[in-house]
Amino acid sequence: MQDRTPSTSLGVERLALLVLGCLVLATTTGCVTTTPEALPDPYEVTEAVAKRDLGVDYLSTRRTGMAIRELTRSLELDDDDPKTHLWLGEAFRRKGQTEVAERYLRDAIELSSHRKDDATKQQAQLNLSALLSQLGRYEESLEYCEALAADPTISTPWRPLSNCGWALMKLGRLDEARTRFEQALSFFPRFGPALMNLGILEAKQGHVAAAVRSLEKALASGRLSASGHAEANYRLGELFVGLGRRDKAVDHFKAAAKIAPDDDWGSQSQAYLDLLR
Repeated sequence: MQDRTPSTSLGVERLALLVLGCLVLATTTGCVTTTPEALPDPYEVTEAVAKRDLGVDYLSTRRTGMAIRELTRSLELDDDDPKTHLWLGEAFRRKGQTEVAERYLRDAIELSSHRKDDATKQQAQLNLSALLSQLGRYEESLEYCEALAADPTISTPWRPLSNCGWALMKLGRLDEARTRFEQALSFFPRFGPALMNLGILEAKQGHVAAAVRSLEKALASGRLSASGHAEANYRLGELFVGLGRRDKAVDHFKAAAKIAPDDDWGSQSQAYLDLLR
């Protein structure tokens, strides 16, 4: 963004944290991320915790409606648990209910501050920065990701740095954005979201060869979600169309359409393929 594991229920949340490592925005482009942090010990398995973990398990397997049901039941038993608020925020974000998602994430930040649960607070702040970028509220997003990037206790500074780079790029502050992406990659050279975002920036500035290299590295990193993988392929396809490399463009559009056929990037890639045939 490690931990000790006294209970098997920790494995459920850790799995979900890894699965949810990259939030790819449906309403914008690029990649903003959440923090796969470990949870603090000791860890008491109450009924509320059991229901929360079941909800997180459902969320990790994309059964969002079931996740909301179990997380809501958990909250009825313990309405002060910041982790439950955190995961409800993510679940409602997936449902497109952004106002509800924002409210739960802000509650998670407040509650984790009272409990001095720094790991959950960092996760909620990073998720909120991603959500605010999704909503086009880039200045607000920067407040959270810049604070996290400067926090010496966060174990994965490349995540907020990449989020900050995206917000800065959307604000037109391209030099600052490049600096953030490069800082993220100095910590973790194979961080797929930062590589993809840097590729998008290179393309925006007309550096086609550099954009291709960065996007290809993003694909090779193995650290993109299915949607992120489709987006990187789509963007490479567009770049190769511009270079007159129809064969390469078709390969990337086919890859995007195959890996995420129901995603916007997959459907746009299929539309491109229909035009190129």
